[in-house]
Amino acid sequence: MRNKYVAIFVICVIGIIAFAWYQSLPSPRSPSTYWVEYALTKNGNHTQIQSTYSNGVVTTEQIYWLNFDDRTAVYNYFKCTPSMPGCTIDGCPFTVLNDTVSEYRVKVVCEPGA
Repeated sequence: MRNKYVAIFVICVIGIIAFAWYQSLPSPRSPSTYWVEYALTKNGNHTQIQSTYSNGVVTTEQIYWLNFDDRTAVYNYFKCTPSMPGCTIDGCPFTVLNDTVSEYRVKVVCEPGA
């Protein structure tokens, strides 16, 4: 009976050592850079937003309260305007890709850990 308890104790010690070793291994590489590109366009008397994500997902929604002809409102939609260099959205860099009368396109790029 004593040998049974010794065997259980040895197995537990080996398990604890194996778990500690596993936890000491370096963690897998953090995820890659994540980005989202937003394109705002006029759609009737409101604005359409198309979001393209780095994982391949594309969504399109209508923003009924945002008048595309009001450029100040369009710029302020992201809380970053073209005249604000270095502005970030949720801590991620914001870049204006296209600013024309028919489209306002921006890209937000988040580095791993941001």
